[in-house]
Amino acid sequence: MIYHCTSCDEPQDFMIDAVYINSDEAPPSEYTLAHCGKCKGAAMFFREDMGDGFENDSYYRLWPSHERHLGFLLPEAVRESYDEAVKCENAKAYVAAAVMVRRALEAVTKEFEPSARTLQAGLKAMFARGLMSQELSEWGHELRIIGNMGAHPTAASISRQDAVEAIDFLQAMLEILYDLRPKFDAMRARRSAGVQTATIVKTAGS
Repeated sequence: MIYHCTSCDEPQDFMIDAVYINSDEAPPSEYTLAHCGKCKGAAMFFREDMGDGFENDSYYRLWPSHERHLGFLLPEAVRESYDEAVKCENAKAYVAAAVMVRRALEAVTKEFEPSARTLQAGLKAMFARGLMSQELSEWGHELRIIGNMGAHPTAASISRQDAVEAIDFLQAMLEILYDLRPKFDAMRARRSAGVQTATIVKTAGS
């Protein structure tokens, strides 16, 4: 298992010592105790089975604590790009992190607007359809610009702050689009169904 070691401050090969699977949780979770092959420092990792096996989820470091984790289901291409952006951030590869943020955002637009030929066109189409608010659209275009700066050899540079903030805003966008919005829609549908049921019961009893 290759993962960033906080002690070595670089990617290292971790040796697995023990694995515990909790099948009582939904989704099932896997906890892995491992140690760095170089410095022998211990670490605890976590991943989930979203229905297609643990091997299709990326490891997340529980300890030493890891500040970034998205605990909800994402399309594979979006999840892969987000995870790569975080790995680049941890490895201090900030230009690469910005590029992976752009890649993740493009995967999002392909998910919602498959016919869009460019990221810019996809963002505009999502805004036009009401899938993105004005604010989210502005965030998306700013991340697109930062990602383009990283993807092309120009005089412009990508700082640590640029990369960190880009991942911050990407993470917020993913949470709104794939977690909070579906939860809100489900809550609204549940409440609407409850109101209709209450109305029917009241009408029947009158």
